[in-house]
Amino acid sequence: MEILVFMGAVILFVLVLDARSTIKALRLRIENLENQNSAGLAPVQTASPADPVSPAMPDPAAASPVKQAAKSAAKPKRIAEPAAEPSRRVYEPKTKPKESVAKTEQPRAPKPSIAKRFEDLIGGKLPIWIGGIALIFAGFFLVRFSIEAGLFGPVARCITAAFFGLLLIGLSEFGFKIPKFGKIFTDDLRIGHSIAGAGIAVLYATLYMASELYGLLGLYPALAGLVGVTLLAFLLSQRHGPPTAIMGLLGGFAAPYVAGLGPESVAPLLIYLGIFTAGLFGLAIHRGWAWLALLATGGSVLWTTALLFLDIGEDIPFVGAFIVLLAIGGVLTLSRTGTSFGIPQSILQVIPLAVGLLQLITLAPLIEFSMLSWFFFGTLAVFAITLAWRNANLTPAVAGTLLLSVGLIASAYSDHGADRLQLFATLALTLIFTAAGHIFAARSKDGWIWSLIGVLAPVSLLLVTFVFGDLDWTENHWAVICLATAITTAIMAWRTRVFDKILPLAFASGLSAILVAISLWTWTPDIFAALVATAIAALLAIWARFTTSRAIIVQSVSAIAVASVLMLAKSAGLIEGLFESLIGETDLFPYFPEVRRSAVELLLPALAIVAIAFFFREEMNKIGSRIVAISGCTAVGGFIYLLAKQPLALGPIEDFVAYGFAERAIFTQALALSGWLLLRQSWNGKLDVSLRSLGFACAGLALFRFVYFDIFLLSPTAVKQALGPAPIANLGTIHFAIAMLWLWLFARTRALGDLLPKAVRPLEIASLLAAILVVMVTVRQAVHGSDIATPPFSSTETYLYSAGLLVLAIAWLARGIQTSNSLLRIAGLLLLTLVTFKVFLIDAAQLEGLLRILSFLGLGIALIGIGWMYGKIMRSDEALPED
Repeated sequence: MEILVFMGAVILFVLVLDARSTIKALRLRIENLENQNSAGLAPVQTASPADPVSPAMPDPAAASPVKQAAKSAAKPKRIAEPAAEPSRRVYEPKTKPKESVAKTEQPRAPKPSIAKRFEDLIGGKLPIWIGGIALIFAGFFLVRFSIEAGLFGPVARCITAAFFGLLLIGLSEFGFKIPKFGKIFTDDLRIGHSIAGAGIAVLYATLYMASELYGLLGLYPALAGLVGVTLLAFLLSQRHGPPTAIMGLLGGFAAPYVAGLGPESVAPLLIYLGIFTAGLFGLAIHRGWAWLALLATGGSVLWTTALLFLDIGEDIPFVGAFIVLLAIGGVLTLSRTGTSFGIPQSILQVIPLAVGLLQLITLAPLIEFSMLSWFFFGTLAVFAITLAWRNANLTPAVAGTLLLSVGLIASAYSDHGADRLQLFATLALTLIFTAAGHIFAARSKDGWIWSLIGVLAPVSLLLVTFVFGDLDWTENHWAVICLATAITTAIMAWRTRVFDKILPLAFASGLSAILVAISLWTWTPDIFAALVATAIAALLAIWARFTTSRAIIVQSVSAIAVASVLMLAKSAGLIEGLFESLIGETDLFPYFPEVRRSAVELLLPALAIVAIAFFFREEMNKIGSRIVAISGCTAVGGFIYLLAKQPLALGPIEDFVAYGFAERAIFTQALALSGWLLLRQSWNGKLDVSLRSLGFACAGLALFRFVYFDIFLLSPTAVKQALGPAPIANLGTIHFAIAMLWLWLFARTRALGDLLPKAVRPLEIASLLAAILVVMVTVRQAVHGSDIATPPFSSTETYLYSAGLLVLAIAWLARGIQTSNSLLRIAGLLLLTLVTFKVFLIDAAQLEGLLRILSFLGLGIALIGIGWMYGKIMRSDEALPED
């Protein structure tokens, strides 16, 4: 029942396609007749109604104008006339005459409804074809019944079956001559088609039964019979068309199943399938039926696949050989048949090849990945390369074959291990695909695909061997193999540098860089890992400049990113120490790595990255070069920080109390000085942007350190730190005063005014606030000495704050008046106001007697004097003439 369902589905599929083409042809004929009637032409002369004339058969010579002309010259045109004997043919024009073209477009006949088409298919077409299939199985099961019942002997059974098949064929050819009964053949030609196909199928089954089941025919007579039946099917298909060929195909492939297949008859079955499939291929080539070649290939594939899952023992190699021949034959046949179903011919040709390769992958484990299995697969691989050499449209098939090769090798390594045979097969396939890729890489149409094959073949097979091979090779062995593979990919990169498509060059260059890096990493100590990645990035940058390829410069930047990751990994201790410092940890020295090792792992790669960003800034463009330069400069800065931490080597809390503030002040002042020197200078040429950016980075980092560490996290007023015993010449006063000066100088730099004009005023205000801090730190240090964090506040200290801030406010006012700087004048007034309120509300409340009187008297006189002087200045400003 399964085969009946399958055969019915195939027939239904073909019939639907045939029905669509038939309806289209009938519609064109109706339009031609309408055009002839509208043009006043005489209709084509046909046979009289009394004559049972069948519809015209499609002539295969119609597709060839030369054959058409030759046939017309050799034989006069026949016009059906009344005759006593029915005729099977009727003349009709092969081409539409020019006069039949109507000047005005005629309305087309309405399309039949869905219900009408369904009724025509189910009621008219399918019963005929299902009836033909039933006749085939009627003959098969009639013979089987005779076997089971013991009615005839083997010879009689075979003769009966052959007679039945010939009877069906004769009926299809001459049934129209039978009185009355013959009318059904002329009314519907499909009846003759189905009966002819059924007869062919019965003859195939008869030959198989006579040779395999009963041994009545030897090998050569059986082969001769099969060839004869195939030729007969070929001849009948010329008259009856595709349906007869389909019926013969289904019957021929079903014959071994109906007769009963056994594992002991594999070789004869393969011979039968080979001859039968070859006949179908010949018919497909002759008629240009690509669909027939596909169906023939599919039928044989079903049989060979079934055999692979049967216990056929030593006959499996014969199945493998048949699979190879079937794939080759199917591809070659489809190359001669044209296209079908609207599918491009190149895709049709790939189907048998792909199916054959997949079957060989299934077969290989059954014969334990022996030499024969690799020979079969290699044969199809070479065949695929040959096809692509002849037809550029088939080159993607080679890429697919390479992919299947990788899968087969991985399966062999996983199931059977990497013995000498598997390694030899891997090497052979690598050489085949790599050589083909290099040989055909220069082709104009498909050279880019060949170049990818030549690059990916050695790399992919090397990767599969490394992952699945489980080999005990040393690292040096793998490094040598990687370097040898890199040579092949580098050669391809050199050859593809002039290609229009960028993909081959990018693949070849990138894989070459990776393989060389792996080799160098294997041969060099771990300390040089980042340096190797940086060297690869430099080589890629040089190659990108030579080829002017943006893809390769992206690869160079990617290599720099890998080097940066390696530098981060090697500097994990340094990074951890930096993060610990951000949360207030003071014992940082134990986190830091060794300086000598960091010089190789961090400093040298970082300097190389900065150099690459500078020398290849045009290739990387502005943004890319800046990003690369920032990564390199950050790493250099990290090493400088590590180096600067070495002299004091602060560890325990005692060391931090004694030298922590001094070390931090030196770092901050060095950064500020570097930033100011870089920003105040007017740089010319290509270094202007880079040096200015570095200056802003240094200045910003110095400002961050001053605000975050010196004012908030590790302020000397909150965390115990030694500032020195001198009242004014101490670290606190000096550090905060210089920071105040840097803020004011940075606000006055031209670079900041040009790039960030809105940041000038905030920096000036920050400088004034820093001046207030200078006064407060100076006062507290003068009162308490080196430690200003732990002692409590005193009244004397409070008075000194007011005095110091009052002096600062007066100084600001004086300087503002002198330089006409409104910011200084306003800041002086604000500070003076705040100090006044402090004196009245806080300081005076703590004084008594004569001291309170003197303090208020002095404050009043000072304020009056300041007001008088400031008012005089304001009036003089108003008296100035306006421009």
